[in-house]
Amino acid sequence: MTRNASPLLALSTLILATCLAHGTAHARGPADLINDPSEIGMTLPGTMAKSIKEERILDTTDGEGNQVIVARTTRAPGTRTPLHLHEYGGTTCVLEGEMTLYLEGATPQKAVAGQCYYMPAGKAMAGINTGNVNAVMLDTFKVPVGRPVWTVVESSGRVLQDQFDVHKH
Repeated sequence: MTRNASPLLALSTLILATCLAHGTAHARGPADLINDPSEIGMTLPGTMAKSIKEERILDTTDGEGNQVIVARTTRAPGTRTPLHLHEYGGTTCVLEGEMTLYLEGATPQKAVAGQCYYMPAGKAMAGINTGNVNAVMLDTFKVPVGRPVWTVVESSGRVLQDQFDVHKH
């Protein structure tokens, strides 16, 4: 993917997230801890690890009490996020490499460079770099000001809760 395509992809991601990330009905809440992915019928490949790099490339408010965030994240091959949820949904667009979204109650969804996936509100999920190279992604969220973009619900991964909340450009 060329550098010139990144601003267009970021804009597309922002528009998609703005249109889709409104959900308030939650199947699962932030206090619903999961001790093992098998509790919810998941077998997750990879090793849980912090991403290599996170950078907020957009962090602004929309004038309606919401924060709009676009983060560029790099994840090493064979690593995964802890199980987490997004209370208000979000999108991930893969710029380089490949990621697979493991979503509670759904078939794993692979996305390669140039593809995106939607992360619905209130569902436990993990993103896994199932490729052989670093995966670079744009994650887009619209949340009420002051709310986290994600809540880690896998008990052994709680130490990664602040991963995206403390990295600002």
